[in-house]
Amino acid sequence: SLGALLSSRVHVLPHQVGAAGRILSDRTPRFVLADEVGLGKTVEAGLVLAQLAAEGKGRAIVLVPASLRAQRRDELQSKFGLETEIVDGDSVRAAERHGLKTNPFDTGGIVIASHPFAAMRVSEIERVPWDVAVIDEAHRLRNAYRRDHRTGQALRRGLRRCPKLLLTATPLQIGRASGTERV
Repeated sequence: SLGALLSSRVHVLPHQVGAAGRILSDRTPRFVLADEVGLGKTVEAGLVLAQLAAEGKGRAIVLVPASLRAQRRDELQSKFGLETEIVDGDSVRAAERHGLKTNPFDTGGIVIASHPFAAMRVSEIERVPWDVAVIDEAHRLRNAYRRDHRTGQALRRGLRRCPKLLLTATPLQIGRASGTERV
């Protein structure tokens, strides 16, 4: 991830470089970054997104709680120079008012949306050939395999064909309490 490292505007720690490198070395990654709050999961994900963009694989969806959409957009812009587009009810209605009826997620770049909004629009999400899906606060989708977890079921279906990077400060029961794990 040298290209992303050189162009980032953030002090990157060795463990963050190692995590991003491990994720990028896997051609079909499915990783969970689980550690304590403040150890740099967002920076690691930003490095991955920046490197993929540098390689011409910048079509990504970043799913976050609604309250974090603008914060993630601002962080990706200020720290990594990555342009993103927030897709939500307001942006979709505004596009429709201007006569645009295209898939709002198919921008060719990085899209940020909330978990529930993405789940409601899963048919549009699954039509986009994503290079990666980053799911922040992934513990909110715990037990997504259960039929009664509608948001989790929808997102599993909509993102089944793309690499995933899940971020959580709540360590999951995956063999270790923290670190980078392949799932």
